[in-house]
Amino acid sequence: MFDEYRNEKFKLHVILFCTINYFPTYENLSGYNVKGHHACLICEEDTSYVQLKHERKIVYTRHRCFLKAYHPYR
Repeated sequence: MFDEYRNEKFKLHVILFCTINYFPTYENLSGYNVKGHHACLICEEDTSYVQLKHERKIVYTRHRCFLKAYHPYR
């Protein structure tokens, strides 16, 4: 970086501590793939999915498995 006031260069050290964002940005920041068969950030290789027969669409199943046993949405 360049400090205009002091007229000198310096090395800037930065850490990105926490972000709240949507999936495309998450993919850009972390390099994690958020599309395809293993898109779940928690399940990864164990992601449960079904690819529709006549479409190229992937449907993710068991996405409510992290809810408590008697949760109304489960």
